[in-house]
Amino acid sequence: MSIQQENRFQAIIAHAKEYGFVFPSSEIYEGLSAVYDYGPYGCELKKNIRDYWWKSMTQLNDNIVGIDAAIFMHPAIWKASGHVDSFSVPKSWHWKERKKKNMRCLKQWMSYWQKKIIPV
Repeated sequence: MSIQQENRFQAIIAHAKEYGFVFPSSEIYEGLSAVYDYGPYGCELKKNIRDYWWKSMTQLNDNIVGIDAAIFMHPAIWKASGHVDSFSVPKSWHWKERKKKNMRCLKQWMSYWQKKIIPV
């Protein structure tokens, strides 16, 4: 990430903290690194993103349905679904490549949501 991008990212984080979107978790007890609690605006933004995602994934597609299930399941379920036997992470999937891909996705996400959610 370039210095300009890093500065922009830090400015967005500072703005989110200043206007009550997020707060460092356990802040009065010296906080936890990289863990945040949602403030009033953050809760609304998170809800809007979740609702938009849910609608675009389930309600606008005839062949997809939504469920709300626990991720803590009996090991037999994970085995039956194929997650145990066939799931693998390619050895070439290096953490630096993941970080680059995540940053590309974050940039695309930020530019998209700036147009959709944050009024200009």
